[in-house]
Amino acid sequence: MYNLLMINWIMKKSGEKALKVDLAKIDPSRLPENITEIKDIPYIKDGLFGHTFDAYVRKDGTKKPILIDIHGGGFISEDKAMNRMFGSYMASLGFAVFDLNVRIAYPEWTVFDQTDDIDSAVRYVLEHASEYEGDPGQLYIAGHSSGAVLAVAEALLCVDPMMRFDYGLPERSYSYKGIITDCGLLHFYKSSIAYWGMRKMVFPKGYKKDKRYGYLLFGNNNALKRLPKLALLTNSKDVLRRMTFHFDEVLNGFGCAHRLFMYGEDGHTGIIFVPYTETNINTLLQVKEYLEVSDAH
Repeated sequence: MYNLLMINWIMKKSGEKALKVDLAKIDPSRLPENITEIKDIPYIKDGLFGHTFDAYVRKDGTKKPILIDIHGGGFISEDKAMNRMFGSYMASLGFAVFDLNVRIAYPEWTVFDQTDDIDSAVRYVLEHASEYEGDPGQLYIAGHSSGAVLAVAEALLCVDPMMRFDYGLPERSYSYKGIITDCGLLHFYKSSIAYWGMRKMVFPKGYKKDKRYGYLLFGNNNALKRLPKLALLTNSKDVLRRMTFHFDEVLNGFGCAHRLFMYGEDGHTGIIFVPYTETNINTLLQVKEYLEVSDAH
C-alpha cells in the first residue's frame, strides 16, 4: 500500500510539472487575429477553478456552431490553458469554442465527478450561448488524450437513457452532431500494470462493479452505434496512437460512422500546441468539412 501511494504521489507531481512545461510551449505570438478570448468564466459559482471555462469566438454577429473542448492530462493534471491555441484556431475556423476545466481526479475527485462537471458546463453554455454567438442547435465536442474519453462519455450520455439514469443525470434536450478525439486515451481499460495503477487513482474504490465504469469500456458498449460521426486524430509520433487504432477497430466493429485522420509528426500534443502549421491547419479544415457533411445528410 505504501509503495502504491508513493507511485500515485509521483504521478500527480509529474502531472503538475508537465503542465508548467506544456504551457511554456505555447507561443502567444501565433494566436489568430480578431478572436475574442474570455477567460475563467464560472459555470458553477462555487469558487473552484475546476468549475470554469474559457471562451473563444470571432464575433461578427452571426450564429456559430458550438464546440465543447476538454483538455487532457491523464485525468489527474493539466487545465484548460493547454488548449488555448487549439481553441483559438477552431474559433478562427468558425466555431464558438468553450474550453472546459473539470475537477482534477485524485485524491479527492474521480472521473465520475468530471463527467458531472461536463454535464453542468454544457448546460450552462447552452443556456448562455447567445452571449457568445453560439448556436445550440449545432453542438460538437472535442477531447484531447484523457479528454477524449470524457468527450465520448458525454456524447454517450445524450444517446443512452439508461447510462444517464445510472450516472444520476437529468434528461437532456440536446445532442451532439459530431465528436473529435485527438490522441485519445481511448483504451485506458487495457490490461497492464501501468493502466491498472492509473485506474486505481482516478476511479473510486470498487469501480469494477460500478455500473458507471462499465459504460466506459467502449469495446463492450453497444450504445456507440448511436453516436454521431467521430473524427479520430493521431500522428506517427503520438505515444498513444495505438489506442486510437484500437478505438478505430472498435468503431468498425459496431459499424459507427467515423474517419481516422493521421496528421504529421508533431507528437502527443502536436495539434493542441501548434495548430497553425500548414499540415495541422489542413487537418482541422478536413475534420470540419467531414463533420459538416454529416449535417447535410
